[in-house]
This record gives sequence, structure tokens and C-alpha cells, in this order.
Amino acid sequence: MPIWIRYTKKILVEEGHSIPNLIHIFQLIVRHSDLFYSCRAQFVPQMVNSLSRLGLPYNTTAENRRLAIELAGLVVSWERQRQNEMKVVTEGDVPNQISDGLNSASASADPKRSVDSSTFPEDPSKRIKVEPGLQSLCVMSPGASSSIPNIETPGSAGQPDEEFKPNAAMEEMIINFLIRVALVIEPKDKESNTMYKQALELLSQALEVWPTANVKFNYLEKLLSSVQPSQSKDPSTALSQGLDVMNKVLEKQPNLFIRNNINQISQILEPCFKYKMLEAGKSLCSLLKMIFDAFPLDASTTPPDVKLLYQKVDELIQKHIASVTAPQTSGEDNSANSISFVLLVIKTLTEVQKSFIDPFILVRIFQRLARDMGSSAGSNIRQGQRTDPDSSVTSSRQGADIGAVISNLKSVLKLISERVMVVPECKRSVTQILNALLSEKGTDASVLLSILDVIKGWVEDDYSKPGMSANANAFLTPKEIVSFLQKLSQVDKQNFPPNALEEWDRKYLQLLYEICADSNKYPLTLRQEVFQKVERQFMLGLRARDPEIRMKFFSLYHESLGKTLFTRLQFIIQIQDWEALSDVFWLKQGLDLLLAILVEDKPITLAPNSARVLPLVAPGSVPDSSGMQQQITEVPEGSEDAPLTLDSIVLKHAQFLNEMSKLQVADLVIPLRELAHRDANVAYHLWVLVFPIAWVTLLKDEQVTLAKPMIALLSKDYHKKQQASRPNVVQALLEGLQLSHPQPRMPSELIKYIGKTYNAWHIALALLESHVMLFMNETKCSESLAELYRLLNEDDMRCGLWKKRSVTAETKAGLSLVQHGYWQRAQSLFYQAMVKATQGTYNNTVPKAEMCLWEEQWIYCAGQLSQWDALVDFGKSIENYEILLDSLWKLPDWAYMKDNVIPKAQVEETPKLRLIQAFFALHDRNANGVGDAENIVGKGVDLALEHWWQLPEMSVHARVPLLQQFQQLVEVQESARILVDIANGNKLSGNAVVGVPGNLYADLKDILETWRLRTPNEWDNMSVWYDLLQWRNEMYNAVIDAFKEFSTTNPQLHHLGYRDKAWNVNKLAHIARKQGLYDVCVMILEKMYGHSTMEVQEAFVKIKEQAKTYLEMKGELTTGLNLINNTNLEYFPVKHKAEICCIKGDFLVKLNDSEGANVAYSNAITLFKNLPKGWISWGNYCDMAYKDSHDEIWLEYAVSCFLQGIKFGVSNSRSHLARVLYLLSFDTPSEPVGRSFDKYLDQIPHWVWLSWIPQLLLSLQRTEAPHCKLVLLKIATVYPQALYYWLRTYLLERRDVANKSELGRMAMAQQRMQQNISGANPSSLVLAADGSARVQSHTGGNLAPDNQVHQGSQSGSGIGSHDGGNSHGHEPERSTATESSVHTGNDQALQPSSSSISDGGQGTMRRNGALGLVASAASAFDAAKDIMEALRSKHANLAGELEVLLTEIGSRFVTLPEERLLAVVNALLHRCYKYPSATTSEVPQSLKKELSGVCRACFSADAVNKHVDFVREYKQDFERDLDPESTTTFPVTLSELTERLKHWKNILQSNVEDRFPAVLKLEEESRVLRDFHVVDVEIPGQYFSDQEIAPDHTVKLDRVGADIHIVRRHGSSFRRLTLIGSDGSQRHFIVQTSLTPNARSDERILQLFRVMNQMFDKHKESRRRHICIHTPIIIPVWSQVRMVEDDLMYSTFLEVYENHCARNDREADLPITYFKEQLNQAILGQISPEAVVDLRLQAYNDITKNLVTDGIFSQYMYKTLPSGNHIWAFKKQFAIQLALSSFMSFMLQIGGRSPNKILFAKNTGKIFQTDFHPAYDANGMIEFSEPVPFRLTRNMQAFFSHFGVEGLIVSSMCAAAQAVVSPKQSQHLWYQLAMFFRDELLSWSWRRPLGMPLAPAAGSGSLNPADFKNKVTTNVENVIGRINGIAPQCFSEEEENAVDPPQSVQRGVTELVEAALLPRNLCMMDPTWQPWF
Repeated sequence: MPIWIRYTKKILVEEGHSIPNLIHIFQLIVRHSDLFYSCRAQFVPQMVNSLSRLGLPYNTTAENRRLAIELAGLVVSWERQRQNEMKVVTEGDVPNQISDGLNSASASADPKRSVDSSTFPEDPSKRIKVEPGLQSLCVMSPGASSSIPNIETPGSAGQPDEEFKPNAAMEEMIINFLIRVALVIEPKDKESNTMYKQALELLSQALEVWPTANVKFNYLEKLLSSVQPSQSKDPSTALSQGLDVMNKVLEKQPNLFIRNNINQISQILEPCFKYKMLEAGKSLCSLLKMIFDAFPLDASTTPPDVKLLYQKVDELIQKHIASVTAPQTSGEDNSANSISFVLLVIKTLTEVQKSFIDPFILVRIFQRLARDMGSSAGSNIRQGQRTDPDSSVTSSRQGADIGAVISNLKSVLKLISERVMVVPECKRSVTQILNALLSEKGTDASVLLSILDVIKGWVEDDYSKPGMSANANAFLTPKEIVSFLQKLSQVDKQNFPPNALEEWDRKYLQLLYEICADSNKYPLTLRQEVFQKVERQFMLGLRARDPEIRMKFFSLYHESLGKTLFTRLQFIIQIQDWEALSDVFWLKQGLDLLLAILVEDKPITLAPNSARVLPLVAPGSVPDSSGMQQQITEVPEGSEDAPLTLDSIVLKHAQFLNEMSKLQVADLVIPLRELAHRDANVAYHLWVLVFPIAWVTLLKDEQVTLAKPMIALLSKDYHKKQQASRPNVVQALLEGLQLSHPQPRMPSELIKYIGKTYNAWHIALALLESHVMLFMNETKCSESLAELYRLLNEDDMRCGLWKKRSVTAETKAGLSLVQHGYWQRAQSLFYQAMVKATQGTYNNTVPKAEMCLWEEQWIYCAGQLSQWDALVDFGKSIENYEILLDSLWKLPDWAYMKDNVIPKAQVEETPKLRLIQAFFALHDRNANGVGDAENIVGKGVDLALEHWWQLPEMSVHARVPLLQQFQQLVEVQESARILVDIANGNKLSGNAVVGVPGNLYADLKDILETWRLRTPNEWDNMSVWYDLLQWRNEMYNAVIDAFKEFSTTNPQLHHLGYRDKAWNVNKLAHIARKQGLYDVCVMILEKMYGHSTMEVQEAFVKIKEQAKTYLEMKGELTTGLNLINNTNLEYFPVKHKAEICCIKGDFLVKLNDSEGANVAYSNAITLFKNLPKGWISWGNYCDMAYKDSHDEIWLEYAVSCFLQGIKFGVSNSRSHLARVLYLLSFDTPSEPVGRSFDKYLDQIPHWVWLSWIPQLLLSLQRTEAPHCKLVLLKIATVYPQALYYWLRTYLLERRDVANKSELGRMAMAQQRMQQNISGANPSSLVLAADGSARVQSHTGGNLAPDNQVHQGSQSGSGIGSHDGGNSHGHEPERSTATESSVHTGNDQALQPSSSSISDGGQGTMRRNGALGLVASAASAFDAAKDIMEALRSKHANLAGELEVLLTEIGSRFVTLPEERLLAVVNALLHRCYKYPSATTSEVPQSLKKELSGVCRACFSADAVNKHVDFVREYKQDFERDLDPESTTTFPVTLSELTERLKHWKNILQSNVEDRFPAVLKLEEESRVLRDFHVVDVEIPGQYFSDQEIAPDHTVKLDRVGADIHIVRRHGSSFRRLTLIGSDGSQRHFIVQTSLTPNARSDERILQLFRVMNQMFDKHKESRRRHICIHTPIIIPVWSQVRMVEDDLMYSTFLEVYENHCARNDREADLPITYFKEQLNQAILGQISPEAVVDLRLQAYNDITKNLVTDGIFSQYMYKTLPSGNHIWAFKKQFAIQLALSSFMSFMLQIGGRSPNKILFAKNTGKIFQTDFHPAYDANGMIEFSEPVPFRLTRNMQAFFSHFGVEGLIVSSMCAAAQAVVSPKQSQHLWYQLAMFFRDELLSWSWRRPLGMPLAPAAGSGSLNPADFKNKVTTNVENVIGRINGIAPQCFSEEEENAVDPPQSVQRGVTELVEAALLPRNLCMMDPTWQPWF
């Protein structure tokens, strides 16, 4: 024995009595157990004896106890090691058998056995490693120890130590120690838990090592008997520990142990059932299970005491279940646990012994659990809704309970097996319970899953036994199967977690599919029944998420239906009930059925009219395609890396094409169907595409058969479930119907209902609109439509519809008054109508709906006029609570409301109702009024949001009333806060006697401050204002009441309410006055405030409003003057006094007291200088005085007043400047205007001049030049970029004119000679209007217009006009056939006219005139040069950058010669169409001249040098075909020439489009711009808004976009640049070259439009309709190049038509040629002039019938825009824009609106008209000779529908006219127009000089000033007269009553619209105007 062992032993023996030493030694041994193994005999006895001393006492430390356990373990493991070695030795010395031996050895050596998986989740060796301070106890795991080889030599087996084995006493001691220690430990924390598990583990190992050891269990008895609460341990834990120990022992020695300890076992049963510990339950179960295994119940060997035990168990179970299922115990807390316990026991027993338990027991438990589940689920649901703070406590407990209930239910379900179901009563009740659980809302997912498993098992079992299906033994009859499956399919799966959902779907659908489809297993009847009653009813299979399952089910449907379209559609629409799918977009399932019958194996082909590429190789030329195929296969695999050669690329592509050509329909359709399943939007679009196609293919009677079911389907209630989803099925069905032809007739009420309920507004509108057009006499349709318009707040459309449908004139007139805000007049009209109807004037012809409309409109007008008394009386008389609710509180009459209205009113729930209830609650101010109000408002907000979601997406207009309601709701909430704040404040201030803290009432003050800032829009209707401000008054009254007492303590608070209330009342009155409701204004000011005192500021406002109202009212002037005279002015500050004086002046002017007025004005200004409006009024007065007296001093005063007003910042300074500039332009010789102008010039802010730059520049060559030059110099220094572009272009133009003075003189002399000799000579082209000789190179020559003697109906213009040369548009077409001798002047072209009156006198005059022009041009040029120099010196860098930019743009982005030639050919073609000679006659002389001119210009010497290829390619052919000089080939007749030109146009067009890229690259076009580094340049066009612009607030130019797109429109091509701003914005400009002299007119007209837009903004009616003309920016670059802002979405109106022709493979020009051919006989003079009209009409009607339909535009827009909502939004915007264009066309008499000149943006509907400016006759008057006032043709009308034209277009035009002639704007308009015509006529006069038969007085450049002024004013007067003629004016009642029947105020516009639409007018238009489109 080694020495160290001896010493260890020695210490152990000597010091063993001291515990620390003992521990020390034992730890040593434990740590190095291997070393001590051989000498274990020395230590084991001592170890065994010390065990109980170390481990058992209660107070021993955990370390000691652990050590003791480890010691016991050590002894056991040593013993095991010994046994293993023995085994190895006995088995023989063959080494390779060792491993087998181990495995085959008895269980004691099997490592797996030692770890009881139920108690030990992890491997024990791992756990022990974790213990601190211990090395791995590998020894403990038998696997490890057995692998340790024997240390000693095999021979030493005789040594006693080696074979030491503990004696029986020791074994017993160890085992008993382990049992006791296991019972002593309390497993409460982690450490003691490990120890406990370790002890148990060792116990089972010990029992393995010593299988026969005697186990005593008396400790356990002691433990059980002492189960008293007093003991330190909780009895239930003790129990479970005891059971654990018993289990361990039982495992190892079952029979022995049971026999010995049967009594203890039966003893432990009772307490177990008593305490119902779940852990204990598990152990008990394993215990019982082992007993049953050892002694089966029925076996004869079983000893009697064991049988007793069994009886006892049975009794206990019965007893327990009785107590559990008894109703009263359900309240007990631990009932759930006890059930779980019993169930565990039962479960175990049934595993061993199936028939042990009575089925009824289970059923009873099941019932109880189901009850629990229901109640707990119910309470949970309730809690979800009501989160009280106290319910959270119970919910946590319930959470645990529910968990238990759920697991119990699951276990019961597993137990209910065949035994239960065979007993009929049980079966019945189980079925009931299952059904209840399945239909309960709150049943847990896992429970449902287990129910599913059970049922699935039953069904499958029933049918899996062959031949048993008829057996009475079957669990379920087919009927029950069906009913269960139905129940299962209705389970509410909302609360399923995703994985459960997946599992459920998988299992259930699998089962369902098998039953439906598996023909071997299930009988046919059952299969069919399940399919019909379960799947067809609930369609779960078709909804499956998993595509494979879905396809399986789909095939069931697919096979059960016929394969024709009709049967499929009938199935979808009629047979199948879709209710089960009503919450999803189920049409995708329907689509599947339709698409499934497509022929799937056809190859995919394109539609016949789609674009195709011709085959590269003619089909016949390749002899055999196999060669190609072989080549393809040879392409190497790694070809990705191989260098790309042409061959390989071609091969790859060929491969690709080959593969693609093999695609079949199925390849496309099947993925599409899948997509449709995933995404409802795809399904929606597919349905809308497929349904109309399918519908058309049905037979007539099939369509009829389906029509009724379709209506029935649409009216089903279950669609409501998807009311809120977008898209929903109803929308799709409806849109599909809308697109179908023939359309099935549907009840209009249904369409209306669907439209508003399912957000299918615009589909319903389109359907109803077409219905109304189809069934004109059906009133229901139009009423439904009107109702939808009303709900969408589309008042104009609704009025339009009613006006078209109405019977009486009153309705028409009344509605048009309402549309334009003339409420008073409208109200009396409707009243008269009602009176007439009751008196029987109409003989009962008026439909009821129209009479209802009168009443509704009367009420509406009363509301706008604030006649609440009248409304209340009316409401009371007919007991209409809605009216009463709305008007009583505004009276206010709360008492009547409280007593008679609130209790009785049965009104529908709307946000408005909620609002009024909240008002009422707050007004009552009772204890919980605030709380009530907040609740009510909450509900109101919900309603409003719901409503919001129901409205269509794009429509802003429909949401405006809702936004207003939201504001009111918010203000009610704020009112509640005000009341709370007051209440809290009063509590505080009541205590503190003196110092009220400063921040008290902060909330209140904040809200009142906010209210002042948050008001409605000025253009909102009066009723909106009234609603809001009237309620605020209530609150102000509350504030006044609250602070009544504070007048001395806190005057500020005391006045708070008064001040705000006064402000409120004044504001409301101000709005009433602004909207022209003068009576209302006076009434509000007199009645609403109701207190005697008012703050000075507000008192002044009140007086001002009153006075201004009297000023406008008829016959109230003296009242107003008295009011002012009686006002005591002492309290007011100076400014207010001055304003009152001013108003007094206004009164005196109206009363014609001229002197008094002057005094009043001068007093006002003397009092207070900074009074802009005062200055302006005085200026107006002086201007008037000047007109009366012609005394120039007044003129000087007037101008200085205006300039002062502008200086002090009057709001619309631009309009006043127009007047000043006009007066300056026509200044008298002594220059009074100029003097004032120079005097105040420096004081005027610079920005006001920015919008007048073009006018100022033009003035440089007139007498007022010096004044204007000063202004321009100022602008040049401050706003250089606003001026630069215009100034530069002006300079270039002037330079050319000035340089040509000599040339001009010579040319004139030459000309006179020529005129006497010949007709017009095209060579004089050289002199372009602004003298730019570059014309030729740019345009290919301005073509000589045809001023020929044939017939002067034609006046043409230069070809290169910017819209592609259809330049006929510049001129009105003069259709007067003049005699050949007289010649109409042509104001545009520069050719000399063949004038026969060329006597010397006129010649000299003209010469002087020309010199005058040249001289002024020279001086203007110098002036402009000075300005430019000033600009350059101040902003050198900027000017340099701009110069580079403009030079590049002007020179680099010009068109190519091919493009120019195309433009010329296009223009010539148009010229041919317009030419008024027969198509069969010879080509007219003038056209020949033009053609030869073109040939010369396009192929001139210059061109030959520059564009060699171009000339080489085209020159020869072109001259052969079209040069008149090549006589042999030149066409004979006009029609031939037309054909040739068409041919050339096609050639050139295809060449231009194919050869040149659509996008150019900036770096290739202009290197300079690519590298251009911008520092100072801004994006041009930011100075057009009439506001002050801070220089640092402009957007700088960052760079020019890299791509330059080429825009091609009708033969002309432009380059489009993108300018990118420093803020990332992009502006697109097209560069237009070769402009005509008229181009400047475009800029002027846009300037005028901008002014008009400001006027539209100021007027209520136009602002309400968002009327605003689209004004793109035009930037001049050179005199012939400019940039025009372009929209990427622009399309011209003609493009729509051409697109349509291309799609349908028609020739676009066909109608024109047809029309011309029809007219040949008329032109040749074969019929009388009267018959010509009929002939034209006939031709026009033929074309509209056969060639051009009226739905082209509608169809185009339908295809372009994504949805009905977009179309509606577009339609409204487009209508307004079109109305404005028409208004301007009519106002300025602008003609030539052919469809290629109308550009519209496809996304916004904005319209831009090119060449939009008036033309002038020889006298400078606007000249216009078209039979239609503007363009409004069939296609537009069809797009808007009749009532759309009546509703949108007419009302917009009227509103525009109304805004412009309103009293405030009319004088401004006069001067703005005057400035416009001044410039127009100036440039007109310069364009004429070289050869017009001049009006005698007109000298060329310097028209006689008086004459010039006269021309301007006449033009202005004409324009204003035209506007006044159509503007809606409301006459006073006396004048109007004379007219009977009453006339509509829109009649002027309506007449124009009718004229524009009249075929008789349209047919007189020129064919190129395309009147039929």
C-alpha cells in the first residue's frame, strides 16, 4: 500500500471526529477517485459511516450535503467498475469482444438505462461538470468508467483490496441514505434542485449495482404520517419527493418492492388525490403504471392486496370526478389543476388497461371543461373590450387557468376513443360538446387542432377497415361526417398563430380532399355530399394558401362543370353561393374557372393590330431550318467568358427567339392565375379584361338568362363584409358590366347603392351616365345620378344634369343662380315656383323629384343667407328634425331644443348629428357635460373617418365638407378643454385672494389665439363660416360669464371674452360683405354681439364694415354717410380716423359731391400718410376729375397718387401699375405723367416692375423711352436674371433693324418698281419682319403665302411656325370671297402685295415712316445697349454664364435639314387641304410658286455645302416630284399633288423617326453645356409671380440633364432640355427654332393670362372651382429661338385621333380628302351658294357617321388613366381648362384652334394652346370670321357628356367671366387689356410697313398717337363688351320679374356652347380644323 494512502488513512482515523478535517480528506478522495480505487477497501467503511453524519441533518450546509452525496456516488461507481472488470475477465481475453460485451450486457451496464429520461432532461455527467470546484466525475457515468482499462496486471486478481466489495449492510446504508437525503432536500433553488436530481440518479444507479438490496420504506411512512402543516416542508412537495423516490425503486425491482410495500403505496394515494400536485401526479402515474405492468388487473397471479389497491384508485377517481363536475365547485380555484391530475391518472391507466374507466366519466369531464373554456374565453373577450385597471389582476390568473383548461381538453380529446363513441348517449353528448366548442369564438387554436385530429381519426378509421362501412360499429354516419366537416370549415381562425394556421389548413384540407376525391376509400354518395355541402358551401379548398392543395380542389370543380363559357359564367354568377368567401376577393376563384377552359396548347400570338417587326429573312428563303438548329447546339457552354463576336450574339439571340416561339398559352395563363391569387389587384384587372370578352361571345338568349342572376348577385347582402377592402368584388363586377356590350340593363337604384356603398363611385357614375343617355325618359336614372353627384359634392355636375332634365324654366334659372352664388334671387325664384305649382299653374306636369329639388334648394339658400328663424319655423311646421337640429342652435334656442328636439329626433347617424349633440352637451354645462361631449365627439370622428374611407381616392372635392366637419369636431374638443381650464382656474383663484398666478388659464388663451388664426377659406360658403363662428360665440359667452367678476382684479381676463367675441362677429360680417350678402352683414353686425361695450380696434372694424356695406347697397348711401358723420372719432387712433375719412370720400363720390370728396380724401392723407388704399381712392378720384375737365394737373395728381399707393404697398400693385404705364404710354405732350413718374420712381419697390419687363422694353422706341430706361436700369442692377433674356433678344432684334436702314430704303425703291410690273415676288423673303436674315438657313425659306388673285379667302404665314408649321393657325381663315381686284392685307408675311394704287404720294409717306422706324430702332438699340452694359458691369460673371448658356442653346439644338424638310412638306400638305379650289382642277399658281421657293431654299448652295448627304439623298427625287420647273413630272391636279406630298411626308417621317435616335446625349450635342459649371444662373422663369422675391430664395440651376429627348409633334421636331435645379427639381423646356414674327404674341398672351389668374383667385366663385389658366414659361433665346416649358405628359388633341387611326389601320387624312371631294362641285360653281351649306352639312354628317366616331377621346383617356377615379379627376380639371381656353378664345376672338394646336397633359388635364393670339385686320381691329366661337367638338362633348358640358364647362366659363367683370376687377382689366393691345398693335404696325395697302393715316412705325390710342381703346371696349355679354349678372328683383319665364344667368355662355356644338356651324369650318373630331 503506497505511503500516501497510509497517511491519508491515518489522518482519517485520528482526526475523523473533527468534521472539517473529515470533509477535507473526503474531498481529496472524491477529486482523485481513480488513484484511490485500488485501495478503496481502506476507505469505504469510513465513507459509508460518515454519510448520514454529513448529509442528513437539517441544518447541514449545502456543500457538506453535496459531498455526502458524492461520496455515496463514489462507492457506487467503484462497485460498478469492479463488476465490469469481473465481467470482462470472465468473458475471456479476446480483446475485440469487449465492446460487444458491454452492449449485450445486462441493463445494469447499459448507459442509456441509467438516465431516466422523464426526470433527467440532460446527461448527468454534464450537469456535474458544472459544479464549482469539482473535476469531472466521469466515473459516475457507467459508459466512461467501463472503458478504463484495468490498472493492475491481470495476474494480481488475488489481492484482497482489488476485490473489495461492500457488504450487504453497507449497501443498505448507502441506499437508505440516498432515499433519506432525497426526502430531506427541499428542491427550491437551482443548486438544491441539482442535488436532488443527483441523489435520485444515484439511487437508481445503486439499485442497478445491487439489484437485490433490501429497501426499507419506513422513512416514507414516517414522512406521510407527519404530514402536518406545522412541519417546515410543504406537504405536497414532500409527497412528490416521496413518489419520485418510490418510482426510482420501482423501476429497478418492481415485484419485490410492491409486495413488500403495498400498504405504503395505498397510503400515499389518498393524499396525492387530496393535494393534486401536477408534478406529483406525473410521478404517481408512473408508479401506478409500473404496478399495473407488474401485476395486470385481470391476471390470476395478482395478490389480493394489490386488487384492493386498484379498487381504491377507482373509488378515488369516481369521487373526484363527481366533485369536479358538480356545478357548484366551478368557482374553486384549483379545480382546473385537479382535473388535470385526474386526467393524468386516467390516461396512464387507459394506456395499460383500456377498459379500466367508464365512458360516462369522460363525458362528464369533457362537459365541465367545455364549460370552462367557454366561460374563460368569454371573459377574455369581454376584457379585451373593457380594460379596467382592476381586471388585469384577474386576467393573469385566468391566463394560467386557460392554459390548464386547454391542456386538459386536449388530453380528454385523446382519451375519448371508440369506447365512448360506441355508447349512443355518450356519442350524442360528445357530438354536442364538440359542436359547441367548434362554434365558440374564443376556443383556443390548439384545442381546435386536437378536435380536428380526433375527428380525422374517426373518419379515417371508419372507412379504412374494409367492408366495415355498413357496419353498425362505425363511429360516425355520413350525415354526421358532413355536419362535422361543415362545423370545422366554419371555425373562426382569427386568433390562430401562423404555424397553427398552417397545420390546420394542411390537415383539414387533406382530409376534405381525400373524402371528396378518394374513390377507393369513400362511397360515391358521401363524396358527392361532402363536395356539395362542405366544399361548395365554404370553398375552403379553393381558398387554400398552398397552391398544390388549391389546384387539387380546383380540378374537382373543373371536372364537375361543363367546359363552355356560358356554363362557367352561370356557375359563377348564379349557381355557386359565394357567401363563405364574402370576406375575400373571390372573383379570383371565378376567374380561374373561366381561364381554365382556354385552349392551352396554342402558341402565343400578338393581337392583329399590335406593332410587329417584319421578319428579317423572307419565310421561303431558308430551305431547311435544321441547319440553324444544329448551329445553335454548338454554342459552347462557357460562352459567358468567350469574347462576344457578332456570330455568337446573333446565335444567342436566335436561341432566345427559338425558345420564345415555343411558348404556349398555358405558359402565360397559368402563372397569371397564380399571380391573381396572390394579388387581388391583378385579379381585378384580369376580371375586368376577361368578363367583357366572355360576355360578347355569349348568345343573345344566354345573355338574357344571365342578366337577372347578375342583378341578384350584385344585390346580395354578404358583400357588405368587404365593403372596406379595395379592390372589392362588387367594384370588379360592376366595372366588368360597365365595359360590356350589349350592356345588361340594371335598376338604377341598385347601381347608385353599390356606387356609394362599395366605393365604386366612378364606375357607377359612368354606368348611370350612359343609362341616362340611353333611356332619356326614365326619371329614376337621372335621380340616382343626381344623388351620387350630391354625395360627391359635385354641385356643378348635379345642376348640369337637372338643367338638362328639368321641366320648368324656374328650375333652370334658379339652379344657375345658385351655381354663381346669387342666393337671394334664387330663393325667391324657387319660392315662386312652389307657389305656382300649388296654384296649379303647371297642371301637374312637374315631376315630384323636381318639386323636392325646389324645396331642398330653398332650404339651402336660406342656410346661405343665415335665415335661421325662417328655417326653424319651417322645420317646426313640418316636424323635420334634421332642419331643426341644424338651425335651432344658431338662433340660438337651446331650450326648445332640449325639450322638443333632442328627446324626439330620430335622425340618421352622421358626424353632423354627433356634433350638434356635443354642442348641446357642452352648452348644458352640467356636471359631466364635458365627458359626454368628448365621448360624442369620439363617435363623430369615427363616423367621419368611416365616411372618409368610403369616398373615392382621388377626389378632393368630395372630401371638403368632411374636412370642415373635422375642424368643427376639433373645435368641440378644444371647447371642452376651455371649460375644464376655466373650472380648474376658478378652483385655484378661489383660494388665493390676491395673486392669481400668471400662467393660469394658459390653455384657454392658447386656444382662443389659435381660433383667430384657424378660419375657413374666404371662398368657402357663408354657411361654413357661420357654423364655425356661431359655435365660437357660444364659447366666448362662456368665457365672458366666467370672468364677469374680474373687471377690477384682472381687467385683462375680464376683457378676453368680449374682445374675441367682437373680433369673431366682425370677421363673420366681413366675409358676408365680401361675398355680397349685404343684408346678412348688416344683420350680423346689429344683432350678434349683444354687449354694450367694445374694444376700440373692434369698434372701428365694425363701423368700417357697416359703412362699406351701405356703400354697396341700393338706396342706403345717406344712411351710411350719416353713420360716419355721427361717429365720435375722438377715441380712435390716427390711422383709423384717416380710414374713416377715406370711406366718407367714397360716399361723397357716389353722391356726386365732388368738392366734398376731394376734401375728405386730402384730410385722410393729411391725417395719416401710410394709407395705400386711401391713396388709390384719391387717385381714382383725380383720374375721374381729369376725364371730366381734361385739366392736366389732375392727371399728374392721379399718377402721383397711384405711385404713392404702390409705394406704401397696396395689395394688387400690378394692376395699378398697368394703369400708370398706360397713362405714361399715351402721355400728353407736356408730359405730366412723366414728371410724376420720375419723381416717385425711386421710392417704388423694384419687384413690382418685374412682370412688366416686355412692355418697358417695347417702350424704349416710343416717346416715353427715357422714363422706361430708368426703370430698366434699376431692374438690371437688382434683378439681372429677370431682365437678361428679354433684353438680350430685344437687342439682337433692334440691331438687325437698325443695321438694315440703308438696305430698307433701297428695297423699297426696288419694290415699287416691281409692284408695278408683277404680282408678289417671293424673292423678297430676305427681309424678315425683325430683319433677321437668318431665316433662310433656319426655315428653308418662309413660304410665300397665297395672296393671289384667285380668291382672297386665304391668308397664310411663314412656314416655320413653332408648332410644326401648320401655320395657317396664325391667321383667321377669311372666308369672305372677295372680288379679284380687291386684296385683303396680310399682316404677317413679308411679301409685297400687288397693290394697284401705288401713286407717288403714298410712297413718300411710307418712306418717311420707314425712316422714323429706323431712327427709333437706332435710339432704342442704343438705350438697350446702355442697359445691357449696366447689367454686365454690375454682374459680370452672371452675364458671362448666361451668354454661354444661351449661345449654346440657340446654336446647338436646332433641327436637322430632314426634320425641316418634313415640317415644310407637312405645311404644304395642309396648304393643299385648305386651298379653296377643286381637287380635280390644276395646281394653283401660288402653290407652284411656293413649291419652287421651297426647292430653292432647301437645296440652296448653302445647304449643298453644309449637308452634303441630305442633298445627295433627296434633292433629285424631290425636285422631280415637286418642283414646278420639272414640267414633265410635276403633278397635274391638286389631288395628285396632295398624294405626292403625302407620299413624301411618309418617307421623310419614317426616315426621321428611324434614323435619328429619340434621345440625344448632351455630351455629343454640346460639350460646353456638359462641362458648364454654374455659379449664379437661376432656373429661368421664377419672376413671373407677382410677389416680392428675395434673391436668395430662388432656385439656382445645378446642371443641364444628360439626356436630350426629341419631341415630335405633327411633322415638327424639337429638342427637349431638362434643367435640374439646386433643389433637385426638374424643369423641361423644348427649344423652338425658326419662329415667326408672331411668336412674341404668345408671351404677351401668357402675361395676360397670369393677370387673369390673379383675378380668378380673388373671386369666390372662380376660386371655389380652382379656376386657373395653365401658363407655361417661355424664355426667349434669340430672336428666332425660344425655350418653352414642356410637360412630359403633353399630348396634342390631334395625336389622340392619329393614335386611334393607327390602332385601327385607317388613314388619318381620309375625312379631309373625302370632305374636299364632296365639295368639288360647289367650288367649281355648279350649285347655288345657299345649297353649299347643305352640301357641306351632308358631307360632315357622312364623316361623323362612317369615319370618325365620337368616343375616340373617351376611349383614349380610359386606356391612358389607371382608374375611374383618375378619369373623373382628369375630366374635371380638363373641363375647367377647356372652359378657360374657350373663354379666352371668345373674349379675344382667337380662331384657328385646329386639334394639333391643343396640347393637354394626360396626367393633370392642363391645356396649353399654341399660336394662341388674335389676328388683326388692316385697321388694327381684331379680325375673326369663324362660325364657331371656340373649339368644343363632338369627342369632347362625348367625353364630358351633355350635362358635363352644361355642368362643368358652362359654369366654369361663367365663373371666369364673373370674376373678371366683378366691380373690383373691371377697371383693372381695362388697363391690363389696354397694355396688351398697345404692344400687340405696336408690333403689328412694325410688321406691316413693307407693302400693305395702308390705312391712309397710319404712318409706318410712328402711328399717329391719337389714332393709335383710339385703336387700342376700341379693341379693349370690344373685348369687355363681349365679356359683359356672357357674364352672369344678377339684376334686382324688379327688373327680373318683368321677364317671364325667368332667364338663366348663364344664357350667354349656353348660347355660345350651343353655337360651338351646332353641326350647321361646324360644317362651315375648314377641313383641316377637323370639325368632326
